[in-house]
Amino acid sequence: MKSFKSVMIVAFVCFVCSLPLYSRQANTSPAASFKPALLVIDIQNVYLPIMDQKEVAPAMEAINTLIDAFRKNNYPIIRVYHHEIGQEPAPGTEQFEFPQTVNIKDEDPKVIKNHPSAFQMTELDSILKAKGVNTLYLGGLSATGCVLATYFSALERDYDVFMVKEAVMSGKADYTEVIRNITGAWNLSFVTVGLNLLSGNLELLQILSNKELVSKYGIGSAADLNGIGYYLIFKNRLEDAVAVLTANARLYPDEANCFDSLGDAYERNGQKDLALANYEKAYLKAKEKNDHNLPIFEKNYKRLQEAN
Repeated sequence: MKSFKSVMIVAFVCFVCSLPLYSRQANTSPAASFKPALLVIDIQNVYLPIMDQKEVAPAMEAINTLIDAFRKNNYPIIRVYHHEIGQEPAPGTEQFEFPQTVNIKDEDPKVIKNHPSAFQMTELDSILKAKGVNTLYLGGLSATGCVLATYFSALERDYDVFMVKEAVMSGKADYTEVIRNITGAWNLSFVTVGLNLLSGNLELLQILSNKELVSKYGIGSAADLNGIGYYLIFKNRLEDAVAVLTANARLYPDEANCFDSLGDAYERNGQKDLALANYEKAYLKAKEKNDHNLPIFEKNYKRLQEAN
């Protein structure tokens, strides 16, 4: 495990580099199929006791939730183990293994690494490429060390990669929060909703009832679909983004931001009249409720109104 000094040097370098590297997630190249995998990193019995114990139980619960969601959708789950060369514990011992409460299976691919990054001198990249994976979700430990190193190694290899906020931990909760902020970690609910949505026919969202939307996809808040809508915008899947954000506006008709986001998707898709109509709805709803984002919504509405 890395020393605190080494970890903070890595974190500082990552912070300085995070904007240009992170922007690679938001490319506008033609959309590729959504083919995700889950990396469960280093949650070995030997390391769990040196994590901040406030984070361990919630993170392990979140990891099992992720495993179950990936299993349900038939997406790969890769288990990653750390081994310091020449040191104990040896592979195969109880201390080396994950706790028995973790819902992994023998058939889940297993990677043993000797360096912080799960990609360095391992077969991980080959495993992922053989499965056609292009998107990675990360959970495990430590957020300030091996998970972080794997995150940036994945970006360097052109994967879309996301830490899952509730599923990572480190020696100090405050440090974990710093890394979550640096990497823009996704909420667990956002990830599980996204898994259910992103590989399907998103046009179906427009014909499902509100009750079906919530029960089928597990949508818990307007933020879930709004974030997925912007993910699709950044991937240049504009028609899919419109479908998702239209469903969000229908589910949450009193949320001004839902209509502003839908207006943004329509505008980027060249549908200016529909964009203007939704910007106007956002502006009027925000004005009625004295929404703190009113200046933003008003600016978008008047900008497009004047352009027309």
